Amino acid sequence: MTEKEMMATIVAKVGPAESRQLVVSAYNAEILANRLGRLENSTAMATAKDRTPLLMLAVQRVHDVVMLMP
Repeated sequence: MTEKEMMATIVAKVGPAESRQLVVSAYNAEILANRLGRLENSTAMATAKDRTPLLMLAVQRVHDVVMLMP
């Protein structure tokens, strides 16, 4: 599923304003987790999981949670 399709599903479930807030919060969490990982592994500076863009990871995370809703 593409990022656009996942975002459309999120918007359909929770509305446009809430979906933006959820994705922004998840994106901030991904950035923080990525930066903390880099601090812990100071020798390996390029540790962005599998090099997937952080925004894509955030949208996937929110999509997974929203799909749990009835």
